[in-house]
Amino acid sequence: MTADLLELKKHYELAIVGCGPAGMSAALNAKIRNRDFVLLGTEECSPKLAKAPQVDNFLGFPGIKGEELRLRFFEHLRHLGIQIVPLKVTNIYPGPPFTLVGKDKSLEADAVILATGVSTQKLFKRESELLGKGLGYCATCDGPLYKGKSVIIISYSAEGEAEANFMADICSHVFYIPYYSDIVRINPRVEVRQGKVSEILGTNGVEGVLINSERLEADGVFILRESVPAEQLVSGITLNDGAIAVNHKLETNIPGLFAAGDCTGQPYQLVKAAGEGGTAALQAIKYLDALERDESANAALRATGAQPPDPQTPEIPVPQLLLH
Repeated sequence: MTADLLELKKHYELAIVGCGPAGMSAALNAKIRNRDFVLLGTEECSPKLAKAPQVDNFLGFPGIKGEELRLRFFEHLRHLGIQIVPLKVTNIYPGPPFTLVGKDKSLEADAVILATGVSTQKLFKRESELLGKGLGYCATCDGPLYKGKSVIIISYSAEGEAEANFMADICSHVFYIPYYSDIVRINPRVEVRQGKVSEILGTNGVEGVLINSERLEADGVFILRESVPAEQLVSGITLNDGAIAVNHKLETNIPGLFAAGDCTGQPYQLVKAAGEGGTAALQAIKYLDALERDESANAALRATGAQPPDPQTPEIPVPQLLLH
């Protein structure tokens, strides 16, 4: 079901981040409209749906089990030839084009739909303030910066073990704090600490963490969650009560950036996520069409010797958000 990272192109018209119901629904509309897009996620799309014993409010499927419905979603993607590229996006830099950065790859897209769901994991104290000041979300991405230094890795899944093992080869010391049970494979040079982190320490830069009321010092801290919080994923994005603020077109405050599903706030409903995903794709396509019209107009101006407008500021109005 997933595509190889080697198949990832450098540029797409549209990138969809997240493969739950909202992301898959967006991908369906993008495919039907024959757009050049990529769907980024993992095989474990929508784990919450998989655990639902029964779904009663999804039209046409009364009383269906959550896992059965999830598998039907996958089958729909297969039927249309849509693949999921296993790339966890850790940063998105606004464009146009947008630059999406992951653990092993990066790519560009003219428009982006965020369908990252909602995380029940709260930010640590001082996490936001120290982001980029010794705190990050991808150890292997920033590993070379910490050669010969000490780091702390806080991981919510066993996937973090590979990053800890990688860092053990280049760092003077690696502390690993698992927020899950049953460690699978960890390098003996990695020091495992059990407990709960109450605060990231530091003022102008990371100095360590406070775990079980004990000060654990390090030069860097990496927090490995299933998804990166929206405010850390995209700098400057507007939030409303912790959710991504959007208008009725699912536009964020950043032109070309859309959001759909649980990440836009309550209600956390399957039907809402699927509907918003489809709508976001249609609105993103309209945005792309506007970009194409602007480029055609600029090309015509250049042909006459006139100076076209700055290509970094397309003639598209900044969306008006619905802030409640």
